[in-house]
Formats: sequence, structure tokens, C-alpha cells
Amino acid sequence: PGARAYARSWIRDGALTSAALLGMGYTEEVRQFLQWYAPHQATDGRIPCCVDQRGADPVPENDSHGEFIFAVMEYYRYTRDVGFLREMWPYVIRAVGYIDSLRQQRLTEKYRIDPAYVAYRGLVPESISHEGYASQPRHSYWDNVFVHGGLKDAAAMAAVLGEDTEAERLTALHRAFRKDLHASILEAMKLHGIDYIPGAVELGDFDPTAT
Repeated sequence: PGARAYARSWIRDGALTSAALLGMGYTEEVRQFLQWYAPHQATDGRIPCCVDQRGADPVPENDSHGEFIFAVMEYYRYTRDVGFLREMWPYVIRAVGYIDSLRQQRLTEKYRIDPAYVAYRGLVPESISHEGYASQPRHSYWDNVFVHGGLKDAAAMAAVLGEDTEAERLTALHRAFRKDLHASILEAMKLHGIDYIPGAVELGDFDPTAT
């Protein structure tokens, strides 16, 4: 996606470009892109932020997992191709597992009771996926809103595939994350004395494009 600036392929750009292509009726290109990208998933379920001639980039950017799941489900929404969903399901369920492992890092006792950490409770850890935070990883809502969408789509995918037990588990996971995300936003607004959703918990920054 996009030869403007990179000799590499980003799942962020790829997912959003795929949505645009699907809206214009280009389905085969999206299928090929996702079938090519998916096997670059790490053994722990992490979806790499980008891939180039050297392979998958090891830098953690925590928006990528949700973006991949979204792109898979978006393809289904336009094509109703259940076979493709079944093909992608193992990658999706591993990506959800990785998301949950990240989330568990912010669900310890410290994040429940320490006022200095409550705003981070249940979020995925800081990353540099937002280019404005490249010099210092942050707990960006950019990452967490993509996670929210990915968990919601994974639950919907399980229901389509008749994976009833997984659909119930993923729906519960999505709802729990949604609750924590909403509470975090309100806490960050309170901490910084602002009346808008900030770009990152730490900064209270005004960033409407990212939000």
C-alpha cells in the first residue's frame, strides 16, 4: 500500500487501503494482500507493524493486531466469503491471544489501586505506532481504539464461523476492554483537566486526527 514514502508494507496502511479498495469493488487485491501478510505473524501471535525485503519488523506497534483483524472482517463484510474467514481464523485467534497478553500486563493490582496508574488499567502497553511518539513510547488511544475494533470484529467472526464458545469468550473480552477503555479516557481527561479525548494517557495532548 502506497509507494509514496516507504519500500515496505504496513498493516495500518494496508488495512485502511483495503477498506477503500473493497468499497470500490476491488476484492481480489485485498485477498492477496492479507494472504501474503498473515504468515508473517510471530509465533506469539503478534502482527508485525510492517514487512519489507528483510521480513517482519520487530518494533512493537500495538495498533497492528487490531488492524489486521479489522481488514479480515472487512473483506468478509463485502464478499461474504466464509471460506476466507476460516482460512484466516487461526491467525486472528492468535492475534487476539497476543492482545490479551498485552492487556494482562495492565491488569495487575498496581493498576487497580494506585492513583498514578489507574488511567492505564486494562490498556495495551505503550508503543510508538503514533509517529508523534517515536522518541518516547506512550499509551496511545490510537493503539487502544484499534484494539477495541479488532476484538469486536473477532467476536463477530467467531459467530459467523459457528465457533460458539469462542464467540462468547471474545464478546466478553471485548466488553471488558471497552469498559476499561472508556474508564481510562475519563480518568485521563480528569487527570489533565481537559474536556476532550487526548492522544495519549501520559500527555493529555490535543490530537483530533489521531483520535
